[in-house]
Amino acid sequence: MGDLPDYHMYVAPVEIEIPAGREPEIIPRPKGGILEKGSVTTTATYQTVATRTVTNGLQFQLAKIIVSCDQDVLYKLRWAGSDISAEVYVMAKVPFTDWFPWDYKEMIGDGSKAFDIQVKYPSGGSAGTCYAEIVGEEV
Repeated sequence: MGDLPDYHMYVAPVEIEIPAGREPEIIPRPKGGILEKGSVTTTATYQTVATRTVTNGLQFQLAKIIVSCDQDVLYKLRWAGSDISAEVYVMAKVPFTDWFPWDYKEMIGDGSKAFDIQVKYPSGGSAGTCYAEIVGEEV
């Protein structure tokens, strides 16, 4: 089989030297330094359980949310009074955590716009105590 091309690949190691004190800082984003939390007794209509008002001129980067309730609950996410997610059903006594990628949603603050989590009990459900947390950062 001497008539076939040689498909071998040769890789030579490359060495990079970074001077001491100049190593780059690697930070996973969003860091999640902001924590807002709240609790509410659920009703048949949506109500806010946790909210974060975003600083004027800064962008809010959502990292994660946590929702838990002693009864079944529906939650949705909102930005500036508008829904930005579908309704999510969370079973009773099972905490639900959701993580979000960088730039999940553009949320630039003006000092009055807010990101919030709203909850209600599902049709045929019953009232319960619901807890929620918002984790993210402003950049």
